[in-house]
Amino acid sequence: MVTFLKPLLKAWAACACVARVLAQVEVQVAMPQELYLVGEPIEVALRIANFTGTKAVFGKEPDWLRFNVEASAGFVVNRVADGPDPGEFSLESSTRGTVRLDIQPTFDLTRPGRYRVSATVRGPAGGEFTSSEATLEIVRGTKLWEKDFGVTMEDSGIPVARKYLLSQVSMLRESRLYIRVTDASENGNLRTVPLGKTVSFNRAACSVDRQSRLHVLHQFDASHYRYHHVGPDGVLLARRTYTFGEKRPQLRMSEAGEVAVVGGDRKKSADDIPAEARSKADEGGSTAPKKAE
Repeated sequence: MVTFLKPLLKAWAACACVARVLAQVEVQVAMPQELYLVGEPIEVALRIANFTGTKAVFGKEPDWLRFNVEASAGFVVNRVADGPDPGEFSLESSTRGTVRLDIQPTFDLTRPGRYRVSATVRGPAGGEFTSSEATLEIVRGTKLWEKDFGVTMEDSGIPVARKYLLSQVSMLRESRLYIRVTDASENGNLRTVPLGKTVSFNRAACSVDRQSRLHVLHQFDASHYRYHHVGPDGVLLARRTYTFGEKRPQLRMSEAGEVAVVGGDRKKSADDIPAEARSKADEGGSTAPKKAE
C-alpha cells in the first residue's frame, strides 16, 4: 500500500510546487490611456512580479507571451499578425519588471467600440499566468481636414491614390490631434500618427508640398506650437517646437512647392525628430524623406 502511494505523493508534491509557483507570479496589463483613434499604436504595459523565492526566467519557450482582445459588443476580434515578443528576460525574487509592447498590429481593431485586453505568460515550472483585464475604447474621432494625393510606388512604378486625414479626439481634460494616411476610400488605414495635444482656440494649419509630403503646425498651449512633417507612407520625418517670438509661426509654401515654418522662435526639445545632432534642415520642406523601416 505504501509503495503504491509513493508515486501519488510525488505527483501531488509536484503539483503543489507548481501551484505555489503559480500563486507567487503576478501578471498585470495596464493602458496609458483609455481612448485610441483607429490605427493608433496601442502600447500595453505588461507588469510581472516574481515572488517565487528564486530567479524566474521568461521567454525561453516560443509563444511564451500571448495577448487576448475581446470586444464588449460580442463580435470576434481577428488576430492578423503574430504578437509582440520582448525576448528572454529574468526577474530576481521579490522584484517586478515592466515591458511596453504595441499590440495594435496584432489585432483587427478598426471597428469603433470598447475592448478588453488581457495577457497570458508562460514561465517557471511550465505554469501559465493570466492577468486581469484592462479596457480601452477605439474611436474614429472628428475629421478636421482631408486631402487627396497621389504617390508613385517605388517597387512597381504604379501611381496610387491616397488621403491625409487630420482628426481630433476629445478626452476628459484635453484634445489630441492625429494624422491618418489611408487609401482613397478611407477604408484601408496605412498608418496613424499621433501629433499630441492641441488647443480649441486655434485651428491647425496643414499643407502638402510638391513631393506629396504633409506639413502640420498646431498650437498646443498658450505660447507653444508643434510642427510635424509626415511622408506619404505615414512615416514621421520631422517634429519641432516653436514659440511665438516677434511673430507667431506659420506655414508658408514657396513658388517651387516647398513648405517651411516662418516666424516664431525654434525651441529645441528632447523629442525633436531628427535629433539635433543629425538635423541639417530646420526650416521645414528641405528635409529629404526617409525610407520606412
